[in-house]
Amino acid sequence: MKALKFLLPFALLFIGGCVEDRELPEGAGGSGGYTLASGGSLQISSVFPRTPILAEGGSVGLTAIVTNGAGTVLESTAANPIAVEWTSSSPNVAQVSDSGFVVGKSIGSARITARAKRDGRYSSPYTILVQVVERNSLDVSELFFNPMQAFIDINGERVFKVSAVDHSGAATSLTGGSLYIETSNNNVSVEPREMNVTAGASGSYSVDIKLRGLEKGFTFITPIYTLSANDNQLIRITGTPLTVQVKDSVEAQVPNGWTGVDAGRYLSIAVSETSGYKTIHAAQYDATSKGLVYSNFYSSWAHATIDGGKGTSTDAGVSAQIAASPYDSNRDKPIVVYLRNGYVYLRYQPYLNSANDAWNDIKVSSAPVIDANHTYPQGSLLLGITAFRDPDRVSAADQVHIAYFDAVSNKICAASLKDNPIDIDSATHQCVALNAPIHSLSISHNRLTGEPRFAYANALYNHLGTDGNYTEIPEALYYAARQSGSFHKELVEGISGNIGSVSLSLDRVNKPIMAVKEGSYVRLYSREPYGDKYKWQMEPVGGIDPVQGDISGVSFALDAYNEPRVAYAAVTTGGSKIHYARKPPFRNLVSRWVIEEPGANESGEHGASNAIAVDSANRAHLVYAVDSKRWFNYWAEPNFFDYRTYPSAQYTGADIISTGAVNAYSVP
Repeated sequence: MKALKFLLPFALLFIGGCVEDRELPEGAGGSGGYTLASGGSLQISSVFPRTPILAEGGSVGLTAIVTNGAGTVLESTAANPIAVEWTSSSPNVAQVSDSGFVVGKSIGSARITARAKRDGRYSSPYTILVQVVERNSLDVSELFFNPMQAFIDINGERVFKVSAVDHSGAATSLTGGSLYIETSNNNVSVEPREMNVTAGASGSYSVDIKLRGLEKGFTFITPIYTLSANDNQLIRITGTPLTVQVKDSVEAQVPNGWTGVDAGRYLSIAVSETSGYKTIHAAQYDATSKGLVYSNFYSSWAHATIDGGKGTSTDAGVSAQIAASPYDSNRDKPIVVYLRNGYVYLRYQPYLNSANDAWNDIKVSSAPVIDANHTYPQGSLLLGITAFRDPDRVSAADQVHIAYFDAVSNKICAASLKDNPIDIDSATHQCVALNAPIHSLSISHNRLTGEPRFAYANALYNHLGTDGNYTEIPEALYYAARQSGSFHKELVEGISGNIGSVSLSLDRVNKPIMAVKEGSYVRLYSREPYGDKYKWQMEPVGGIDPVQGDISGVSFALDAYNEPRVAYAAVTTGGSKIHYARKPPFRNLVSRWVIEEPGANESGEHGASNAIAVDSANRAHLVYAVDSKRWFNYWAEPNFFDYRTYPSAQYTGADIISTGAVNAYSVP
């Protein structure tokens, strides 16, 4: 393969989270009429890739690195947002979007300029040169990695796929060209670094690249494709870089002295971030001790049993769910709902800024919700908790809603708490009867009013009526809501069958979206306006290399931009593996999903139980079961350097579940 001498070396060095740019930015200097941030406290230190080359009709995603004057990478959060504004000197040649996505419109060159903005003040401009060249004969117009961002442990190895699409976004072959992989520093090794992709070779549509983590820090990995147009001309295309963060492992190991545990079941997660720090809260069930295990992570992991515990006979923690309390604005202490000896209990720490970390315990259900004939299926989450903090502190009270399935009497019940400190006697209890037992239940809340919203599913069921005859209740998925003190429900139409895990969330304008295991697929269903009514719209979770098969343990969250984040377990080579799927902000592909495999190099099955949460910096945090450890792993996304303007915090209106007459919420 000919040496690719056109490549410019990257000069960015990451050390301990700090950025040192060894060359001056192109175009650094004048403010261009903008008010500059004081004292150099806001800078764009680099843009990747540095010198992109696009095919006409192709595209590439640019990533800006925003730092302070000392070189520390700055995060954009909902409370302290940072945005990057992008402009093109020649939009007719290279057009750039608000998120840094560049499309080659015509052959030529253009300068793309980025400015960071915070609190109305701007950084100095940073400019790169973009070239747009003729479309090559194979129409390889865009290159990208799947996944596009990832962690690698020091000395750990990961395999990534480089895929190609044509100018229309359809997958295309790399056959007949040469691929070179460029790295921004020596934090990782690459194998192979360059290759010829020959006709008929395995992977002609996607090429595997193996990376090994060498030193802690960030690295940008850029794919560059070269195709000979004739003997005298080479056509080169620069792809969207992969961001890799080499790290020391933060996975939660089984604590010393905890032998014989069988934990990692009924996992749930919550993130609290107040008073300038961020804490990860997790709850899980230890089947050996029949105890609820609470874990938190700030600078290191701490674990404790709360109720039940090693060596006790109390069956506590089954189907546990955790949330961050809305009542304590200073600490956001955890609040957990779980099953204990057949009853629903609430476990919480004192609020009102108390320094006492002892747990209080109250019984939510007045009678057992499990009996010998109606048991909670293993692996099912049939109770949940959601915490609402009034966004404007005026329109509604802070609330906690607890939902649970009463298997004794076939009911879904909701207990709503508005008091602080918690007084279960003052809770509002409402239950609604079902004719078919459910196997999945998820709860969320309206972002404006705090009213609870539910998703639940039942399998095919023969219902014995009072007349002694059986009625077949079909398998179904439902969305339900409490509005004006009454419960209402509607059928989610279009489901093909074999419904498994269901996970519900509401977006910033209170549109319900749910992730569902449906047969061998994970699918999203969103409630969209349809004339004067609403219709459920389906979107498959997939990508260029979609993962299908035996799926379990679906969990789901929305980020600040209403983009979905989905975690699920799927049976692949080597057993069940956890998968994490998201949509990068700058993709324009027909199928924009990219899929990460946390723990891909770890043997054994994992992920059947998992839970996901997204923090204010739009970073996902994931806990998932690892059968070989009988414990759980913790994984978080690397820094995505995602500097987009956050949507307004104001919410417009409440979701209405029916525009016409509403039937009573009673029978699925």
